[in-house]
Amino acid sequence: MGVARRLSVVTAVFAIAALVAGTAGTSYAKPHHKGPDLLDTVVVSNNGALFAGSLATFAEGGGKGAKPVFLIQGTNTLLGASTGATGDSVSSLDEHIAVALPLDFLGLTAVLGPPVGCGPFGEPATSPLYGTGLVEIFSPTATGNSAPEAEICSPNFAIGAPNTTGVFFPQGVAFESPYDEITPTGHEILAVANEFPEVLGPDSGEAACATTTTCGVAAPGASLGTITEYDRSLFTPGLNNVEPYNNSPVDALNPFTEAEYVQNATIGGCLSLLAGPEQLAFDQNGFLFVVNNAGNLEGALAAIPRFITAYAPGSSGDTFPSATIGLNGTDTERTIGEPLGVTALTNGFEDDIIFVTDAGKTSAVLNSQCECAETPYSCCTGTGTGSCPAIPPGIKIFDAFTDFSDTEFFYQGTLIGSINGNHTKLKGPKGIALSADLDTLYVVNNLADSLSMFTDVPDIEGGGNIAPTLLVQTRHSKMNLPVGVALPAFTPTPVPTYSPYGG
Repeated sequence: MGVARRLSVVTAVFAIAALVAGTAGTSYAKPHHKGPDLLDTVVVSNNGALFAGSLATFAEGGGKGAKPVFLIQGTNTLLGASTGATGDSVSSLDEHIAVALPLDFLGLTAVLGPPVGCGPFGEPATSPLYGTGLVEIFSPTATGNSAPEAEICSPNFAIGAPNTTGVFFPQGVAFESPYDEITPTGHEILAVANEFPEVLGPDSGEAACATTTTCGVAAPGASLGTITEYDRSLFTPGLNNVEPYNNSPVDALNPFTEAEYVQNATIGGCLSLLAGPEQLAFDQNGFLFVVNNAGNLEGALAAIPRFITAYAPGSSGDTFPSATIGLNGTDTERTIGEPLGVTALTNGFEDDIIFVTDAGKTSAVLNSQCECAETPYSCCTGTGTGSCPAIPPGIKIFDAFTDFSDTEFFYQGTLIGSINGNHTKLKGPKGIALSADLDTLYVVNNLADSLSMFTDVPDIEGGGNIAPTLLVQTRHSKMNLPVGVALPAFTPTPVPTYSPYGG
């Protein structure tokens, strides 16, 4: 498959040169349309119907009918295999693209193309239930049926091999540019949100480690999922079956055999409060914000509130979050219906405004959750206050490091605004990202196959029924159930002193 957008030979050469040189923020194609333009070059990951997952790159200067200048799709990419892509991130170092692929519990990839790195690597895939998922990394100019430059995964975990990488049904990825003395100077960290496994913990009475009761059913102290991080300078082309950076193994339950085992992780354990981590994002100081949405266990964990956790720079092990926004299920003002994406606007150290895409929830669903919650929402406490109000879909805006709890020992955050309503054109908002100058917000709409751009971000922190500055939504966009949007988040500091594999 060639470049999706028809460019002249000269323009195409300048396009590739600009991206390779790390100048994707510079326009290289003069727009031929009227109306607002994309202010940045952005990458959209598409889950894809009928195994048609893809990565589409839209160039700065494109309009509402923009076509991708690069479209990665095909059997060599594995983007269309099994469950499809679930999120992406663009390196601020060299604009390489990482994408999470939570395949392959069902072994469907065997009939879709070449063997998967997390199956019997290099051999025909013959056994179902062999994969724990993987992360792929592509060149910024990759297009068509291009294989990734590198993969992170552990082959054959389900049939007895160790899960060395700790990758387990990954739902999101985030690059962290070098920024401080915690990460080795000049190196870049890549974080992965793993929806599984169930991490066991003592019945200690502390936070998530305490024995829990959901709808009257007792469960051991546990959390769900881990965060794994990797030093990208250690990657080589092809398969990377490597231990996580700051590896801190946890006790876990193997969902295939129900046996306990030791799982590699960077952050994990019941004190971490992880509950099905999905999307995640670093701020400019290295704080890591994580969406906790109880993942695929939504039916069993219906009573658990959805929330955002934030971890201090360099966190590892069974560490308590610095902030937890939306965890208090009795506080309807802070309640998040179904968080799906997060991005952070950094004003200083521990001074972040976060934007959270929220699928929302109906009053009926919230009431049903309250009925079987051990700590119900305030409107369902039996005090005669009536039904829970519905949570509309849209974007919630929080001042993250505010309202410190003297009993919980973390910040609970403050809701400062919501973007929702008919003018927003938000429909199934999922992936969300901020431009490097922190002035432009990008959101993909999973149910509308569209990309929304909101400008003058500091002026919209109070929220409202705000129309997007630009909505990219035509069949030419090649968006197909988009789940993630990404662009370089900021300029690396210090400037890296090494050259990543192939970059």
